Amino acid sequence: MTQAIDTLRGRGGVIDSSVTVTLSNNHGKYLRVKRWAVNQDIARTLVHVWLADNERALNTAPRQDMFVREPGATFSDVGFHRVLEEFLGWSLPQVPSFSGGETKLYLETLFPLFYIEQKFGWSGVAPRVPTHYGIRDPLRRAVEYVLGLSTLQALKIREALREEEVAIGQTWAGAVARINEAALSENLRVTLLSTNPVGSSQRRSAVLEAGDGQTWIPLSQAQPVWRDRLNALMGEVTIAGDRTDRSRADLVAAEREVRRLGAIVRNIYEQMSLAQSDLDVLVSRLASIEADKKHLRDVQRIRVLGGELSLPLISEGRCPTCQQEVDNRQIETHAVASIEDNVALLDAERAALLSMRIASEDRIQNFSASLSAAETALGGARDQVRMLRDELAGPSDAPSLAEVQERLSLDNRLRGAERVQAVLLAVEDELDDLAIRLDDVRTRRAALDSDGSNPADRALLSSFRSNFQQQLSAYGLRSIAPEEVTIDERTLLPVNDGFELSFDVAMGISASDTIRTKWAYHTALMETATSYASGHHLGVLALDEPRQQETDRKSLAAYLQRLKRDIGLGQIIYATSEDPAMLENLLEGIPHTRLPAYGHHLIDLTSTAG
Repeated sequence: MTQAIDTLRGRGGVIDSSVTVTLSNNHGKYLRVKRWAVNQDIARTLVHVWLADNERALNTAPRQDMFVREPGATFSDVGFHRVLEEFLGWSLPQVPSFSGGETKLYLETLFPLFYIEQKFGWSGVAPRVPTHYGIRDPLRRAVEYVLGLSTLQALKIREALREEEVAIGQTWAGAVARINEAALSENLRVTLLSTNPVGSSQRRSAVLEAGDGQTWIPLSQAQPVWRDRLNALMGEVTIAGDRTDRSRADLVAAEREVRRLGAIVRNIYEQMSLAQSDLDVLVSRLASIEADKKHLRDVQRIRVLGGELSLPLISEGRCPTCQQEVDNRQIETHAVASIEDNVALLDAERAALLSMRIASEDRIQNFSASLSAAETALGGARDQVRMLRDELAGPSDAPSLAEVQERLSLDNRLRGAERVQAVLLAVEDELDDLAIRLDDVRTRRAALDSDGSNPADRALLSSFRSNFQQQLSAYGLRSIAPEEVTIDERTLLPVNDGFELSFDVAMGISASDTIRTKWAYHTALMETATSYASGHHLGVLALDEPRQQETDRKSLAAYLQRLKRDIGLGQIIYATSEDPAMLENLLEGIPHTRLPAYGHHLIDLTSTAG
């Protein structure tokens, strides 16, 4: 259809080919679609569409040009998937995506549940659904929608709660950063404030502390001292000549304070440097651990594949797994840990190093705050020395510069402290509200998790599981007892003893039993979905060469009899290259229309649910 065609005159190249299909829904509407497989002027993504209230009216209905396989096909006015979704009477939900948000449950993820194509469709039990849309667990989401399970709604609620908790965390971090920045600007620090969101029961009121370059005391204790000193300085202005002796003594004390604070600053710098060196070592070791784990995984992968490893022997003084140097004490027993043991040890070491790194980063942050306070105090002490020297060298009848400077400094500190306290009060109120919201979110999440599955969902899944097992027994599943195969509630796929069912010689599951399981799964899905009002089955089951792997004809006959029962549930399209005589025997007593045949053929897409 796309490259070559065999005719009575021989093989020729295809220069133009298209497919036209007419659909009808359960509302009496008709849709005709034409799409080109090969055309020099028309792209394969362009679709011709006709809509009418009856089939005959399609011949005179206006043509609409639409597109598929292009961005916007699900929501654009000329997007065909939007039109098809409306024609089917569906409203496809938004589902979680790998990007952290939501995306539409596209029609392409649903159609593998209704159509098994020959090339890849029979290669495993699980339907092959596209993954390029970025949907989390796309197959499970598709089966949930077709069956009409309420888990999609619960999932949406759970995802919304998770996003709300993330938003609370972001707002919380912003509030904490705001008060920390305000405190730092006034040479203060905040303690007892949780940097991560916590509930109301864990909330603690933050405390502002003021530093003098060496120690930190609560701001509530520092403010009265500053205020008393400021009040003492607000009296009569002292003349420089009247306090010369005192100024000389203050200068000596101020110079001593400069030396003391300078030593403190140097000491903090040294401790910060050591802490940063420790942090660098931890970061380097963590990177080394990741490299070692990668190497071990590569070694493990090669071994699993049956490859030979070129690793140093223990006698050479090197570990044969991580390739690090070892001494005689480490190899005295000549016992070497396995790759799995080494990976476990590295994981344990990594966890310990991560905790140490967090502690080291907190230590550096505390040093940084102390350094800022010490440098500010040192700057103030130097200003005091300069003022006292200027005062002693200046005119004796001038006001004392040292007292004026101290008064201004104390006034600024008190005003700055009040501004930070106002910010802290607002932040505390905001964090209280966030803690209450967090409690509510966690309560709702816990209630959602404890509710378990919906009773209607349990009944529907029980019906699906029972239907599936009955068919396995009827088709003669041989590798495993049919009653041992079930539908997993988490993945909604066939499992045996907790493992997903698939073709596996080691597990004793034959290729033909894989085909039988495939028959049972898709047919049980159609029967269950069409039996419940909440279901969203297309009403069509298309099977392209269902007798794969030379499956026993008795099994095929049993399957065809099952399909005979399902004629009233929808339209079944069965494509096969089976021997005509043998096919005639298999179809005896089963109403069917054989194609190719003369006349017009209408595919009736009767959806069972709006």
